[in-house]
Amino acid sequence: MSRESSVMPIRLAAAAMLAGLAAMAAAPSAEAQEAAGTGCKARDGADQGGSLPAGEALQKRLTLCPGGNEFTIRPLLRFDLDGVSFFGQDRPGGFDSGTQVRRARLGAAGNLPAGFGYRVIWEFGGYPSRTNFLYEAQLTYKVQQWGMVRAGSYTPQHLPEYAASSFDLLFLERSAISNIVAGLATGDSREAVGLEARGRDWNLSLYGTGGTSSALHDHRQRGLAGRTVAVSGEGGLLHLQAGFDVAAQFDPGTVPGNDTLRLRDYPELRGDGSLRFLDTRSMGAQDVYAYGPELSGTIGPLYVEALYQQIVVDRGHGGTSRFDGWYAQAALPLYPWNGKRKRSAETGTWRRPPTEGWAGFNGNPGALELAARYSTVNLNDGTVRGGTQSIWTVGLNWYLSENLKVQTQYQNGRVALDGPDRLFQAWAVRLAFNL
Repeated sequence: MSRESSVMPIRLAAAAMLAGLAAMAAAPSAEAQEAAGTGCKARDGADQGGSLPAGEALQKRLTLCPGGNEFTIRPLLRFDLDGVSFFGQDRPGGFDSGTQVRRARLGAAGNLPAGFGYRVIWEFGGYPSRTNFLYEAQLTYKVQQWGMVRAGSYTPQHLPEYAASSFDLLFLERSAISNIVAGLATGDSREAVGLEARGRDWNLSLYGTGGTSSALHDHRQRGLAGRTVAVSGEGGLLHLQAGFDVAAQFDPGTVPGNDTLRLRDYPELRGDGSLRFLDTRSMGAQDVYAYGPELSGTIGPLYVEALYQQIVVDRGHGGTSRFDGWYAQAALPLYPWNGKRKRSAETGTWRRPPTEGWAGFNGNPGALELAARYSTVNLNDGTVRGGTQSIWTVGLNWYLSENLKVQTQYQNGRVALDGPDRLFQAWAVRLAFNL
């Protein structure tokens, strides 16, 4: 029996369990309705970059508290529906346009006795080869008011675009350098144990990591990752945060064959296909390190964010290869003008603009935000010719409510290879719901 067929019943059982939990929370008993929203307080970390106050109110109405505050069940739901059109490509065999369900997640989170919490999410979206897999399964323990211990499969707070909820991102996809570096030791569905600590003006996170729950591996991969940030006092024109991110992979744990590493990424959009011109191909590797600074914050109503990362690959007898990349992005609130992003003390990131209730039901038009980004990655060093990719992006984000948003963006990019450069433009739109 193949691995895929053997795990299919487990996947279906887990999906049925999660659907049952969500249905229970969506139709609670009279006792549960009375308890929901009165004494239930999350300690599972499910609010990490997630719901803002109005969205939390909706979650509370759907939360079961059969054990008071000691045992709770809260449904988690996420849908991202994307349409992507590539054009302006001057060479055949370029990126493909298309539509897809970028994310379709169903899960549950809540409290357990003795200060523990849980969070389980199944992913049904993405590409056909990656649909229906365990996206997240973690157990947490709250350490007083200053920290959280996490163990399981989850997204560590490493790099600003991964420490934040994907629902808070300025664009449809994270920058290429963020995805490449996160693929070393963190990123989505990473098997890890870690500590996240915080104070009023600082955040610190440290993790020991393995492979990912969404891909085959031989369980030999080992890594370390960390992030530290400190923020200035709020109240003036400037509210800035500076930090440093580091990651190390000590054993690639490649399946099958000798240990190898492959660095690559999409053109910061996912169309209909898996083509990636920015690609080092497989290369022998022993240890891999990535490190660099980050900067974020607000200047008046304007939100700014930047990251630089250098990647060092120890190739054993093949020598050492170095690659790097960076991005800078900004967001300006258009309506309301004072609806700027606010810092989350839990994650050390900046949440999406607040809205007032459900737009359309109370006459509130929501929040409108204009965003721009430049990103570049260089994967060329010596005999390794992965190419360089540079992309300008401008986008418009409309947050209809705390749980619903519409995004659209335009891209103009270039992938420089050893042959002729590949130029491209793209337009994309997304409808997203997050609970």
